Amino acid sequence: MMIKLVKKLMLLYPNRPLLDDFALWEVFRHHSYVSGSIEEQNKIKYSSSECAYDYENEINFFDKYFPNFSTEELNQKSILDLGCFTGGRVVNWAEKYGTSSAGGIDINPIFAESGAIFAKKKGVNANFATGFGEKLPYESNSFDFIISFDVLEHVEDVERVINECFRVLKPNGKLLAVFPQFFQPLEAHLGAVTKMPALHWFFSGNTITKAYNEIISERGSEADWYAPENPKLSHWEKLPSLNGITVNKFKKIISKNKGWNYDYWGRNPILSDGRKSKMLIFRILRLIFILPARLPFLQEFFLGRVVCILKKNSNNKSTTNKIMG
Repeated sequence: MMIKLVKKLMLLYPNRPLLDDFALWEVFRHHSYVSGSIEEQNKIKYSSSECAYDYENEINFFDKYFPNFSTEELNQKSILDLGCFTGGRVVNWAEKYGTSSAGGIDINPIFAESGAIFAKKKGVNANFATGFGEKLPYESNSFDFIISFDVLEHVEDVERVINECFRVLKPNGKLLAVFPQFFQPLEAHLGAVTKMPALHWFFSGNTITKAYNEIISERGSEADWYAPENPKLSHWEKLPSLNGITVNKFKKIISKNKGWNYDYWGRNPILSDGRKSKMLIFRILRLIFILPARLPFLQEFFLGRVVCILKKNSNNKSTTNKIMG
């Protein structure tokens, strides 16, 4: 009964992924890629990287999320894009900001191959690896900056990833992290089926997942390329691919490591992200959420994203209790 209700709610605001949306990793599961020639596969890889590259030109990540951060800090510095997807973003940064070295890591070898193809065609020196944030394949004190955009909500163990970031950062190195907290109403990652917000405020993850999978199954073979590989939630998932990280949990993780300092903590409310955020109606609506996004409990629901800069303190003295805004 509950699953039927959730399905009805989902279908009030239905959605389907588009095959020409190269921002989706699922395009590499479509038969056009799986059954394509090497040349056709490389074309799709390049298109995916180019999509991320162009999107970075459009939004300008650092200006959008870290308005007080000077990109001159990146000049002749080593950077790692943690969760780089197909590499277009980090290639853009290396090209634009004159980094001394640039790297990207993600969990699928196709992503690393795509990044390498794109970097070569752009004439940018960037290296890509396949691995997990919980065990980064880099030596300690390797990078000046680690940048992670919409990744930490997907990892199996946030604390291990944060500890690995600390390990591979150089003393005084910085982690720039951006990710939606679990109860953010617009970021449940159910976009293959619906755009209905806040379902996870009212229904369990298992109920939502079953309804989600049933709708995809009812779409037949045309939905095979974006159907979940595992229809059940893993032990660490609260919703498909989401680990349930909250603002409070994240702050507790950071407070455990006495070597972190907060350099910045963002406070933008929901409706501050995405192309529609520039529309007048959304600019007006988000004014309503400015105060809730700054209150300790309500920020779990109305903060647009967790946006922070964490600095690895070289003298191991922490001021993590002082969140700067």
